[in-house]
Parts: sequence; structure tokens; C-alpha cells
Amino acid sequence: MSTNVEIPPYTEVLGKYLLYSGPGGGVIFDPVSLESASLSTEETRRLRAEDQDLIAELEQFGFDREPRSLPQRDAVLARIRELGLTGKPPRISGYRVVLTDTCNMKCTYCFVDTNTGADDMTEADLRAGLEYLFEQNAGNREVTIQWFGGEPTVRFDLMKYGDVYARELAAKYDVGRVQSTLVTNGVLLTEEMIAHFKKYSYGVGVSFDGTPEDNVIERFLLSGKPADPRIHKNIQRLRTAGVYVGCNLTPTPANVSRLPQSVSYVLSLGIDFIYVNTPIPISGKWHVDGEALASAVFTSRLLALSRGAMLFSALDRVYQALDTRVPKAYEHIQGDGGLNAALLPRGRVSVLDLNWRDDQFVFPISELRENPALLELAGKQLLPSQECVTCPAAAVCGGPTRNEVSLRKNPEPDAEMCAFFRRGLQLALTDQTGLQ
Repeated sequence: MSTNVEIPPYTEVLGKYLLYSGPGGGVIFDPVSLESASLSTEETRRLRAEDQDLIAELEQFGFDREPRSLPQRDAVLARIRELGLTGKPPRISGYRVVLTDTCNMKCTYCFVDTNTGADDMTEADLRAGLEYLFEQNAGNREVTIQWFGGEPTVRFDLMKYGDVYARELAAKYDVGRVQSTLVTNGVLLTEEMIAHFKKYSYGVGVSFDGTPEDNVIERFLLSGKPADPRIHKNIQRLRTAGVYVGCNLTPTPANVSRLPQSVSYVLSLGIDFIYVNTPIPISGKWHVDGEALASAVFTSRLLALSRGAMLFSALDRVYQALDTRVPKAYEHIQGDGGLNAALLPRGRVSVLDLNWRDDQFVFPISELRENPALLELAGKQLLPSQECVTCPAAAVCGGPTRNEVSLRKNPEPDAEMCAFFRRGLQLALTDQTGLQ
């Protein structure tokens, strides 16, 4: 399946809007308010010619011809402030629990330093971290716990202990629900584990890279043997037991062009929930072409929807922003307003859920209790670069996340990240599913 999606060019109209046009018509888009409207081919031509009757008609839909009082970047930032979007989470509402760095695989794109000999989490560490989490969320509807590693099933004993204790704390603090999830390579699963996942209503996300020919590039055991046979067998064991199984797909230079084929393959396994990871810049930059990734994810998303499945990715930020007309500049804020943080061994918490090596973001739980404002360190600097000044996707990107800045050790946006969001915005606008 081709991912070469034709993208209509865009031009500036009326001094502040963008006009995306193609053979079937056009879309006028306000990069500040995120309002958009479809135009016929004739209307597109008339707008390019600055037809005053059409411009007057567009004014009735909020597309006025008054010049902006602020440059686009400043106008986006002002709107974010007016909407009360601060990027300051009041509490941690979920954890990525890093049980161990031990792993039975070694994927070159992994952002985790595995098998270093570092200490695993202890029951005392886990107990203290969960108590802090539930204290903060007393009376709330839900907390989320994602078991992570290394390969977290190496420490299934801690997962069992944590799931039991979390439910005790939920009752104590009147928390409505504990959502447990697992990110695993799927190799080490046992009948006991599968029964536990079923009992506690887990969502199990199995990480792999697509078809067997793609998977063999990276995902093999430390022994050098391929992991595919075990992974596929265990996926079917999970599904047979009634455990909800999803797939985490990581885009790499080797598989990005075949992402739709990978999604089709995953769907053929009976998996109907797919998450396409954002490329993790483990060596200072994105290693995947941003435009190609946006096109591949766009095609894959439509493929999944056509088969009754769900595919999530960073492209959803674009659709959500267009649908709600609210900037998605602060992606570290969860749906409930809280922060997803990383619980680490030795009683520590990283306010960044993907970067645990940078000491400026890692704190003892006692320090977070005394100074909750430390959670604000997860918030990013909005639109930090000259590249952001006139970027059409400024309000749906906002600039690189604090995770990415820390991993790349560079506050400037990665060029491929910028290309991904610009192309993603064009696709979402011109397929008309983002228009109201």
C-alpha cells in the first residue's frame, strides 16, 4: 500500500489565514483559532483573486479581514493563556513504573539503557510510590499504572504485589478505578501471568515492529534467536484467555515505508488497538523522515478505521486540535489534568515519563511532597525557535516536548518533527475529517 499521499500546497490569504488547495477544492485555515472551512474549486479561485463578495461571506464565519494585532507566534501564545492552559499539572495521576532495566532483548532504537546491573525496584520502593500516588488522587475517578522496564515481566513478583496493594489503596482513598497496563516484548509470558492480567483487567501492549521480515531486523533475543515465534504464540494465548491485547509499533528507517502493511499484519492477528510510537531520538535526532512518517500514519489510521480498529499516534493531536479548536501545545498533561510520571527504583520519581537519567527532573518522593511545584518542570517552553514563528502547525505542536529536549540535549525542534506536524496538519485538513 502506497504512503505517497498528495499534499495540496498552501498559501497565505487575507494576511493571516492559510489556504490549502487541490483539484477538489480548498480549505481556509486559521493557525491561531484553528477554525477551518471547506471551499469549492470556484470559491478557492475567487479567494485567491480576493473576491470581495466571497470575503464578506467568509466574515460571517469568523474569517475577518482585519490584520492581526500580534504576530502569529505571539497570537498563539496569547490564546493559550486566555484559555487557561498553563502546562502546570497539580498532581501526578499516573505512573510508568520502571521495575528493572533487565531485558531479554536488545533493540538498537530503545531509549532505555538495559542490562546495566542497576538495582531493580524493591517492594518498599513500590509501596512508597503507590502510597504517594493514591494520596494525591483521593476521591478521583481513576489512577493509571503502567508496568515498564527493561522487560517488566522479569519482575512479575513486583507486578503482583503492586496490583494487590494498589486496590487496597484505592479503597482507602476512595479512588474509583485502577487501570493497570503492561508494555512487554511478549516473550516471557506464563499461564500465571495471563491469569493475573485477566483478573485485573489489564491492557497488554506487545511491542513489535510489524511483519516477520520487519521484526527480524531488531527484535531478537539476546541469544541471537528470533523472538517472533514466541511473541505470536503468546499473543494468541492472551487473546484466548480474554485479555485485551494492543500493539506498540515503533517507526524506524527500516519499517516506516511499510507501516500500512505492518498495521494490516497486526490486524490480521486479531489485534484492534495499535499505538504508533513517536520516534525516540536516542542519539540526538529523529532517525525517521517526518513527512514520510506522517503520510504512513495517515494511511495506516484510515486502514485501521476501515476495519473497525483503533490506531493512535502523535497525529491524533492534530485531529483533536482541529475538532475542539483548542491548542494541543501541552501534551504532557493527561486527560484528567494530571501528570504521568515515572516511578523509579530507590524511592525516586522522574517528572519526565521517558527520561530517567537527567537528575534535574528526578526527585525523592519526600521532596515532591514538600514542593509539588516541581511537577511543573515537565512543562515545555512553547514555540522556542524561529522555525515556530510562522509554522502552520504551531498551535498543535507547540515545540518539542521536555522529554525530547532532554533526550536530544537540544532545545531547538528537530527538523523531522517539524515536518511531521506540518504534513500531518495538511493531511488532516484536506481529508475533511477534521472539519466541522
